Amino acid sequence: MSVKSALARSLVVVGALSFALQAPAADLAPTRDYEGLTIEQIRFIPPSQPVTSAALTQLVPFTTGSPLRLEDVRTAIKRLYATGEYSDVEVETEPGSRGVVVMIRTTEQWFVGGVEVQGKVSQPPKEGQLANATRLELGNPFTDDDLQVAVKGMHTLLQRNGLYLSTVDPKIERDSEHQQVLLTFQVQAGKRARFIDPVVTGETKIPAADVFKATKFKGWFHWKQATQDNTQAGLQGVRKKYEKDERLTASVSLDHVDHIVEGNRVRPTLKAEGGPKIKIRATGAKLSKGKLQTYVPVFDEGTVNRDILVSGVRNLRDYFQNQGYFDVQVDFKTSEVTQDQQDITYAIGLGERHKVVRVDIQGNRYFTAEAVRERMFLQTAGFIRLRHGRYSEGFARRDEDAIKNLYRDNGFRDVKVTTTASDDYKGKKGNVAVSLTIEEGTQYRVAGVTLDGANGGAFHVDQGTMMAGLMSGAGQPFSESSVAADRAFILNTYQSAGYPDAAIDWRMTPGPGASEVSLRYIVAEGQPRYVRDVLITGLRTTRRRLVDPNLLLKAGDPLSWTLMGNTQRRLYDLGVFEKVDMAIQNPQGDTENKYVLYRITEGRRYYLGLGFGAEVARIGGSQTDINAGGSNGFAPRGDLELSRLNFLGLGHSISFKGRYSTLDRRLSLSYLIPRFHNVEGRNITVSGLYDNTRDVLTFTARRLEGSVQVSQKLSKPTVLLLRYTWRDVQVDQSTLKINPLLIPLVAQPARLGIVSATVVQDRRDDPVNAHRGIYNSADFGLVEHYFGGDKNFIRFLGRNSFYKTIHKELVLASNTQFGWIHPFSITAGTDPSIYIPLPERFFGGGNASNRGFPENQAGPRDPTTGFPLGGNALLFHATELRFPFLGDNIDGVLFHDMGNVYSSVSSISFRTHQKDLEDFNYMVHAAGFGIRYKTPVGPVRVDLAYSINPPAFNGLKGTYQQLLLNTATPTIQRVSHFQFFFSIGQAF
Repeated sequence: MSVKSALARSLVVVGALSFALQAPAADLAPTRDYEGLTIEQIRFIPPSQPVTSAALTQLVPFTTGSPLRLEDVRTAIKRLYATGEYSDVEVETEPGSRGVVVMIRTTEQWFVGGVEVQGKVSQPPKEGQLANATRLELGNPFTDDDLQVAVKGMHTLLQRNGLYLSTVDPKIERDSEHQQVLLTFQVQAGKRARFIDPVVTGETKIPAADVFKATKFKGWFHWKQATQDNTQAGLQGVRKKYEKDERLTASVSLDHVDHIVEGNRVRPTLKAEGGPKIKIRATGAKLSKGKLQTYVPVFDEGTVNRDILVSGVRNLRDYFQNQGYFDVQVDFKTSEVTQDQQDITYAIGLGERHKVVRVDIQGNRYFTAEAVRERMFLQTAGFIRLRHGRYSEGFARRDEDAIKNLYRDNGFRDVKVTTTASDDYKGKKGNVAVSLTIEEGTQYRVAGVTLDGANGGAFHVDQGTMMAGLMSGAGQPFSESSVAADRAFILNTYQSAGYPDAAIDWRMTPGPGASEVSLRYIVAEGQPRYVRDVLITGLRTTRRRLVDPNLLLKAGDPLSWTLMGNTQRRLYDLGVFEKVDMAIQNPQGDTENKYVLYRITEGRRYYLGLGFGAEVARIGGSQTDINAGGSNGFAPRGDLELSRLNFLGLGHSISFKGRYSTLDRRLSLSYLIPRFHNVEGRNITVSGLYDNTRDVLTFTARRLEGSVQVSQKLSKPTVLLLRYTWRDVQVDQSTLKINPLLIPLVAQPARLGIVSATVVQDRRDDPVNAHRGIYNSADFGLVEHYFGGDKNFIRFLGRNSFYKTIHKELVLASNTQFGWIHPFSITAGTDPSIYIPLPERFFGGGNASNRGFPENQAGPRDPTTGFPLGGNALLFHATELRFPFLGDNIDGVLFHDMGNVYSSVSSISFRTHQKDLEDFNYMVHAAGFGIRYKTPVGPVRVDLAYSINPPAFNGLKGTYQQLLLNTATPTIQRVSHFQFFFSIGQAF
C-alpha cells in the first residue's frame, strides 16, 4: 500500500472517531448494525489530515481486516478529539463487497497565528491595546464566533476612548498547511468625541455643580476629548474634591455614558455618594495632615472600620518610635458629632525621646553578627541621617522574621528570635540599647536524596547530572526553600529536555540520625514532545536571513521551553523588534509534535530625539575674555538625533547626531552593523565626524574624521574595540590666545592616520551609580605616516576605577587616569614637547579629572598669555567617600583630587609646590564636598572644590582686541582656589 493511501485511510479513522464522541448512542445505530463485520476499507474525507499517518495508526485501535466494534470506534474518537486538531468528525459506514467500508469525515481545527491592527489608529488606544482587546491568544483554537467577540472587544475599547465613529473591518488569511488564521483588523478611528455636561446622581452632599467642576472635563477653551484617561482623571478629581471636604468615605463611579450623535458628544453619568464628613486629628503630638494621610489607612481605603483604625494606631506608633519615642502610646476614639460628621481622634502620648546607641546580637554561632546585621532594619543613630537611630516594634518584628528565615533556610527549623530594649544605657538618660537574642536550636541536615520516576524517557535526562544540581544534597542543611529550588530545577531540566507536562512531588521522612531527614522526589515525566516546525509571522521589512540564525529550535528537536525562551531573548536582542510573542500551537492537544510560533511586531524604523541641557562651572573665560585663570560660565547645549533603524531589513542602523553649544559644535553620521556574521557581541561601525571644539578656550579647533571600528564582546564584562581613524585637524588661528611664535609648531594643520585598540572591563554593579566593582579601560593608538597621515606618535590612555561598600551605604570610590603621548621619527632638532598638534594633546582638569581646575585648565601654559597648551602626559587620581545625606534621595560626597597634565611622561612629579611661574609639572591637590540628587536618568551632581595649591602664571589683562594689538597689560594670574561644578552623573 502506498504512503498516500495509508494516510488517507488514517484520516478517515480520525473523522469517524470525532463524530462518535459527540453523537448520542442512537446516532451510532448504522455503525452498530455493522458491528462484528470485517472492515474492508477505511477512507478519510478529506484525504489530507493534520495528524501524521504514523500517529493515526496509534490513535485508531482498528485496521482493515479486523472486525468492526462500536467500543473501538468510541475509543478512537476520544483519542482523536484529544489531539485538539479537529473541530468536527463524522463517521459513516456502508456495505462493501467483502465487509464494511468506514468513512470518516473531518473538519480541521484552526488556530490563531497572529493578530495585527492596521489603518488609521488614533491613540489612545495604542495598536497593541487594540490587539489585546480581541482576546485572541497566539496558538489557541479559533472559531468564527471568536471573530465576533474580537470585533466587539475592539469597539468597546475604542468607544471608551471616545471613538464612537470608528469602524473595524476584520480580514482573515488562512494557512491551510499549518491550520493557522492570520487576522488583520483594519481600523478607521474617525473623529474623537468630546465631553459635554455630565449628569450627576446620588446623594452628593455637595452641590452637583461642584462635582461637575471637579471633573475638569471642560478645559480653558473647549471640552476635553472623551478618552479613558480623561474619564478616570475626572473621577479622581471628584474624589480629591471630596477628600478636601473631609468626606473620606465618599464613593464616585461612572454609571454609564451616552453618545450624542449630533455634534459627536459624550455625556457621562456619574454616581456620587458623599457620605459623612470624617475629621481625623491627632492630639498630644505635632502631626501634619500629610503624615496623617500617610499613616491612617482611612484616606486610602475610603472606608471606616475598627480594623482600619487599629492599623492606624500601629502605623503611628511605628512612626513615632522611629523618631526616637520608643515608649509612645497611641489610642483612638470616635464620636458622631452630627449625622453628617464623625470625628476620629488619635491620642498620642510621646513620652521621652530616646536614641539607639547600641544594637547587640547574641546567641549567634552559625552566622557572623555582620551577616545577621545585613538583614536588619534596626539601626544605631547616625551623625546626619537617623539622628535617633531606627527602632519600632514593627521594625523589630520584621527583623525577627528576616533572621528566622535566614536560619530556617539553613536547617534551623526551631529557631527563635527575641528583641529586648533597655533604657538609659550606661546610665545616660535617653540612650537605648537593643538586644536580639537568637536561640538557634538544632540544625537539621539531609541524610540522603532519592529521585523516583526519572527514567530518562525518549529524551535522555541524565539522573546523575540532575542529582548533582540539587541544593538538598546529602549532608547539606535541610530547608523547604531548598526543596522548592530543587523542584524548580528538576522541572526546568525536564521542560528543557522536551517534557512540558512534567510534574514533581516530594516526601520527607525521618533520617537515621536524630536531626536528619531523608528526601524523596517523585517525578511524573509525562509524554515527550517534539518540534513539528518553527513558524515565524509578522515580518514585513526584516529579512529571514537576520532571524533564522537566532532560532535555536528546528523540526524534530525536543520541545524545550528553555530554548524557546532563549530564542525569544535573542530576537529581542537584535534591537529591531518591538514585540516578540511566543507560543505553542494547540497547547492542550495530546499530540507529540507541536508547532512553535513566534509572532513578531517590528519596531518603528525612524527615531527622532531632541535634548537640551547646560553646564554651569568655571569654564575658563570666554572667546573674548583673556583671563586665563577661568571665570564663571554658563554653557547651554542642544542635541539632535535622527536614526533609521533596521536598514535594509538586516538590523543595520544609520544615525545622524548633532550638537550645538557655546563650547562644542558637532555633526556625526554613523552606520552600525550589529552581530556581524551573527557573532554575539561583534559589531562594526563606520562613522564620519565634523567637530568644532571650543571647550579648550586657548583655541578653536576644527576636526574632520572618518573611522571604521570593530567591537567584540570577549566576556560579559569585557569588550575589545579595534579601529582605524583618519583625521584632519586644524586650529582656527584667529582664535589663538597664545604666543604667535608657537603657531607654526603647535597650531599647524595636521592629518593623522590612527590604528588603535581599546579594552574595556566593566564589573560595576550599577554603571550609573556604582556601589561595588571595578572599571578598567586601556586605549592604545599608533599614528604613523603609513596609515595616511603626516605625524608619527604613540598614544596611550588608561583608567582604573574602584568601588567598595565599606559599611552599609558608605561607599569608597577611587579613579586613576594615566596618559602618555610619545612622538617618534621626528625631524632632528624638533622639540618633542611641541611636535604634537594642539587638538591632539592631553587637556584635563574639571569635573571629570581634577576639580581643583576649571574645565581643561590643567597643565602647561603659554608663558605670555597664560592660556593652557595641553601636554604629552597626564596623571590624575580621585578618591570619594559617598554616603547618605538627607532623606532617601540625597547623598553626600567628600572628595580629594590630585594630579595634573604634564609636558612629558618624564616630567611627571608628585611635588606639591610650584617652582616658578613657568613650572606646571607638579601635583595639584583639591578637596571638597558634593551633593548627589537621585533621578531616573542618574544623579544630579553639584561639587564645591577647594584647590590647595593652584598654579600661578604670567598672563594678560585686557580684551581680545588688545591681545591682537599687543597692548594688553602683563599681570600675574592664579587659578582660583574655589571651583564649582553642576552636571548629571557621578564624577566617575
